[in-house]
Amino acid sequence: MVSALDSEITGSTYADPDIAACFSDEAEIQAYLAFEIALAKSQENLGIIPQGCAAVIADALDGATIDYRNLERGFRNDGIIVPELIAVLRSQLPAGAANYLHFGVTSQDVIDTALTLRMKRVIELITRKNERLCAQLITLIQDHRYTLTIARTRNQNAAPTIFGLKVVNWLRPLQRRQDAIRSMMPNLLKLQLGGAVGTMAALGTQAEELNSILAEELGLQAAESPWHVQRDEMVGFSDWLSTTAGTVGKMGQDMLLLSQSEIAELRFKQGGKSSTLPNKSNPVLPEFLITLAKYTQFLSNTFKSTLVASNERDGISIMLENLTLPSLACAAGASISLASNAIDLLEVDCDAMARNIERDGGRFLAEAMSFQLRSIMGKAEASRLVGEACSASLRNGTHMIDELSSAVEADFDWNSLKNPLNALGEAQKIIDRSLG
Repeated sequence: MVSALDSEITGSTYADPDIAACFSDEAEIQAYLAFEIALAKSQENLGIIPQGCAAVIADALDGATIDYRNLERGFRNDGIIVPELIAVLRSQLPAGAANYLHFGVTSQDVIDTALTLRMKRVIELITRKNERLCAQLITLIQDHRYTLTIARTRNQNAAPTIFGLKVVNWLRPLQRRQDAIRSMMPNLLKLQLGGAVGTMAALGTQAEELNSILAEELGLQAAESPWHVQRDEMVGFSDWLSTTAGTVGKMGQDMLLLSQSEIAELRFKQGGKSSTLPNKSNPVLPEFLITLAKYTQFLSNTFKSTLVASNERDGISIMLENLTLPSLACAAGASISLASNAIDLLEVDCDAMARNIERDGGRFLAEAMSFQLRSIMGKAEASRLVGEACSASLRNGTHMIDELSSAVEADFDWNSLKNPLNALGEAQKIIDRSLG
């Protein structure tokens, strides 16, 4: 073990197991074989290779014996495993068919297409998890669309809000993440077929037709041009992964702050334990979400280096992509799964929210009262009076509006102005729009 993501103890938490399986050695080799089988079939259909070769190649590759130790030595020598893999496979084919395995293509055609096939599965897994999380958040919003609480800006009490509206801040970015990946997929999930330097020269005049047929065979889009050194779409996917994890991290940050002992508006049914402090119920799940958000951001920033690729092939970009993308995808997927778990275990303490509102002494109505006073005086004077009332409220342990009503002669319904429900603006309409 060299990473917490592949540890038998921590791996299933930091790395989504289903997504991790997409990046296993076996999954990678199987994707390589799927490319070679589909290539031979498509080439035979076009008459590029002799009739009968595709079936021979498919049969041999389906039952191929592959010693990973040979691939390990090949990788150390070549920086990629495809040359050694093709040599091993050719050794298990009849001479005639062996000549037509991997015909006219290059190693990166195999590497990139195999990665794209696995990314397709990764996207299916992550979006399915994200859909579940969004459904959970919608339920949470509906359950608490009338739960009054304190909105906090820069970690200070600010104004009244609805807890359901806080959750809207978690939901809407995740829904936009779903829209974003759907729009990205046509450009992201593309076949790679360029040959040695991206000209398709070895494939002759049928190269373009092969590009279309092979893409259809593999369930991918045909590329307008080989993208060996065009890594912008891959970088866009890495950004999507880190932004999705970062969005989940914001959820974790809010949960962490609201579960502090002094606030205690949220807690988890199975909090983390301390070895020496039996009073503790640590908010470990939010900590995971924040940690993974920061980790994926680091990986995504590193991944951007692949954009600076040299000429028509860049081994450094290939290696760096192989080092970063699996961890990035696994960590992003794990963050969504952990967020779903957090929602399942989340307890919203409405009584604590009410106590915190009472403890605030009405000072979180300062904005509402500033605008109320502006109906009878200027802005500066209104702000001064409300500020003085807030200071007096804090000093005397009284309600801010009681202090203000003593200082201002106005024909207001002061009791009505004390009610935070009258200072919620368009909160319910915003929730309605967010829920569609």
